[in-house]
Amino acid sequence: MSDPTERYAFGANWQRYLKSSFSEERLEIARRHLLGFLKLDRLDGLTFLDIGSGSGIHSLAAWRSGAKRVLSFDYDPQSVAATRSLHALAGAPANWEIRRGSVLDETFMAGLGVFDVVYSWGVLHHTGDQWRAFANAAGRLAAGGRCYLALYSSDVHIDPSPEEWLAVKRRYNAAGPLVRFAMECRHVWATECRRSIANLFRLPAIARAYRQSRGMALWADARDWLGGWPMEFSSVAEVMARAEGLGLGPVGIAFGEWNTEFLLMSPAAAGPAGLAVLAPTQWKPPPALAGLADLPDRAFFIFGTARGAELLVERLRRRGGPELAGFIDIERVADFQGRPVLSPEDFTARWPADTPVVLSNRYVLQNSARLRSGGHQAIWNGHPLVVSLNFRGP
Repeated sequence: MSDPTERYAFGANWQRYLKSSFSEERLEIARRHLLGFLKLDRLDGLTFLDIGSGSGIHSLAAWRSGAKRVLSFDYDPQSVAATRSLHALAGAPANWEIRRGSVLDETFMAGLGVFDVVYSWGVLHHTGDQWRAFANAAGRLAAGGRCYLALYSSDVHIDPSPEEWLAVKRRYNAAGPLVRFAMECRHVWATECRRSIANLFRLPAIARAYRQSRGMALWADARDWLGGWPMEFSSVAEVMARAEGLGLGPVGIAFGEWNTEFLLMSPAAAGPAGLAVLAPTQWKPPPALAGLADLPDRAFFIFGTARGAELLVERLRRRGGPELAGFIDIERVADFQGRPVLSPEDFTARWPADTPVVLSNRYVLQNSARLRSGGHQAIWNGHPLVVSLNFRGP
């Protein structure tokens, strides 16, 4: 994709992250997230390819998890340098190699060989040719291997739309340091502080909690999101069509605040690995909800009791809608927001199958599957609305 805006300096941002935020705690969080989504306890005996290694934290996490060979590469020289600094921190292990290269370079990619795990988190959509990058990444997968990708999702970004976000990125990259910092502040104020003075004073605590996702840093991710260019969005359906054309199927999908994570495998290899390829009914999210007033006019439940649920309750208070009967949660048992919290099993036993449920967090597919197993079909995907409320406000 062509644009007069210069390419964002991803590597400079990752070097700032390493200097200001990297820690053993963040590394361990990153390692647990990596293994959890790969559905593996360790990487002993496996080879690991990190496409667009950035800071290098996930390459280090893979090496710490026992991978017999790690190969990291990035197009950005400063990202390569950042990854090399973590390689040095690890004692410069001989079984961890770092190169500079492009996922769009077929000759370079073919020379890498094949790997048991191909990993690329938040990278392919920044190459300027996402689907070519996708095919080249998948082509490095060994027989029986697992491909873990994260791509920015058009399914989640409804308001602001992908087009609006691309315009923001152009403005950010064309701006000087002071305007960029002002845009970063506005982004953090909207998404993390939720335009609340009280949350502004809590920002250090919010930033500490933020690292629990993947070991990342709040401000580094804000810069990466606003500056990330080139940039493309894709829907889950588009990714699934491309994966199928490459002989891969989804064995895991998770929606995030800004992206969707995919774990892809050859269908023939999934069974022997103890995994199952998801059917379309399992990976297609329920219909997205534009507003709570669009629900059927009867009592409804919100699935989840975290930040997303709080935003939906605030929206209900300000804009109105059907009666909120309570919440569903797989862990919490105490009341929340003055209403009862039921387990999915209790909800199924006590409420009719046509009771509307709004999913409030990123676990859209998992939670809709729990409800459907109990016979419930009146399910709405509230996650895009939560993302919008997190930025726009109630």
